[in-house]
Amino acid sequence: MYNYLLLYAIRQLKGQRSSASIYHILTGRRSAQTIQDAHFYHLTQFYGVYHQLKRVAFDETVIDLVKSKFIQLTEEEHPILTEKGELYIHDYGKQYSTDSFKGMEYINKSTDFSERLFLTIQTYSNLSMDNRVFQPVSDRRDVQEWFKRYYRDHLSIKGWLREVYKHINTFLNEINDQQARLFVDRLSGYQKYGLSIQQLALKYQLSIHDVYLFLTLTYHQLMHFIDINSIHLLTGFFRDEQRTDQFITHSAQKTHQLISKGQSLEQIMRIRRLKRSTIEDHIVELAYAIPGFDLSPYITQTELNDILPKIKRIDDHRLAKIKTMLDDQYSYFQIRLALVKVKLTKH
Repeated sequence: MYNYLLLYAIRQLKGQRSSASIYHILTGRRSAQTIQDAHFYHLTQFYGVYHQLKRVAFDETVIDLVKSKFIQLTEEEHPILTEKGELYIHDYGKQYSTDSFKGMEYINKSTDFSERLFLTIQTYSNLSMDNRVFQPVSDRRDVQEWFKRYYRDHLSIKGWLREVYKHINTFLNEINDQQARLFVDRLSGYQKYGLSIQQLALKYQLSIHDVYLFLTLTYHQLMHFIDINSIHLLTGFFRDEQRTDQFITHSAQKTHQLISKGQSLEQIMRIRRLKRSTIEDHIVELAYAIPGFDLSPYITQTELNDILPKIKRIDDHRLAKIKTMLDDQYSYFQIRLALVKVKLTKH
């Protein structure tokens, strides 16, 4: 799974970005460049799916892929697939349901979801057996406080367990058998503690990377299953009323508040004491995240009409290349906004 995902991402980059951009996408780096890359190269589903990944381990994998001749590096040190790498993707493409990842949609939700769900199942299982003394699987205070609020509204312990068992059993019968086994072995209950990531890797002869990704994929699939089947008993595990589903960084939210009050880019720079490039990053981020975001204060329709047809003919998302091909008539900021427009019109 892990190697396949890396090779797939490398193919998507077309030699236009360094391997570091893949690392930042997988770990969900909150930067305009990473968010932009995820959109440009159709990798939003992988955004933030492996935030535990360490850079050293990632770099070691890239070196191994070069040594194994799955990839090679360009003069710019950008990875590209070899014929062997293409064959690997072809052979394993149907085996891994990577399209079911929903990275940008569920960013910062799958960890909360899994910890809340596992703690609730563990607690209800123990309470159903009149056991109130056990080590909770999550020591996060916010997760435990969430459970206390949830429990006050769902006091029918055995009824809850029957309903949740029915729904999760239906779900597990629909997904990959190995994923289902990993998920079940991770669960804790009465007089039973779930296996650690390391124990799962040993039991199923997988790498730790693979276990993390298989579990994350399962959580994404389960959240989607809960959504499309309107399982109200479980939607609150990842859809909190007090949270917004829009993926916007905290700093960009502050910029958006000022834009909503009619402040210009220059005024926002002065108010927030930030560089122009930083505010421009926020505006690009907002344009991706907010449907119908108004671009007109920053680029005219005439400029868009001139840029868009030319961009669509260029199979290269490197801004410097695009700027040169547009005869340096437009700023990087204008090009980035036009690229947002290209992305959004494809959906």
